[in-house]
Amino acid sequence: MRTLSTTFLLALLSLIINPTTLAEDRELDWYVLGSGSIVLARDYAVDTALGVGAGVQINQRLGIELCWDASGVEPRDLIQKANLPKTIAPLQIDVQSHNYHFLSALAVRTFPFRGPFSLLGKAGLARHWKSMEFDVWTSGTVFMERFEVEESETLPVAALGIELASNRFETLSFEFLLTNFFEKRNNTILFSAAVKIKF
Repeated sequence: MRTLSTTFLLALLSLIINPTTLAEDRELDWYVLGSGSIVLARDYAVDTALGVGAGVQINQRLGIELCWDASGVEPRDLIQKANLPKTIAPLQIDVQSHNYHFLSALAVRTFPFRGPFSLLGKAGLARHWKSMEFDVWTSGTVFMERFEVEESETLPVAALGIELASNRFETLSFEFLLTNFFEKRNNTILFSAAVKIKF
């Protein structure tokens, strides 16, 4: 699975960066976007995420963007990494707060298709943070201790999808993407819809 993910990412990068893409010369177009996503992560429940981003369109086919995605995913695997107290009585976990975030730097390749439609390919690196703060209780509701566990890592990310230009507003378009964050132990997949505004 790891080899397949690496092969997919390298193939996408080869499509994004090529001499033809870089040869085009035009004025830079800046843009911002906001997105909503459904998140699928192994060992976690299906959840949602909100994202914001900004980028620059270097030419008709190549762009660069920076995106922040914040999810409601509860990374309960972090509980196992805490130094929990040893007790015969079963422990109860009361989660106080949690975070599951991605900050991504991406190269964007656009393939103009038919009419208002374009195919999109994105690839780059993401910084992934996850943390959890929780209280531990015994079965007799006796408070024992509060724990805070966090992890972060840098990982590859790739996305495929389409962009739909607005017929009414020239600066407005919509993106529909499948994004894969290639984590060491399990991949996180986002199904996203985004609004993109150029200026």
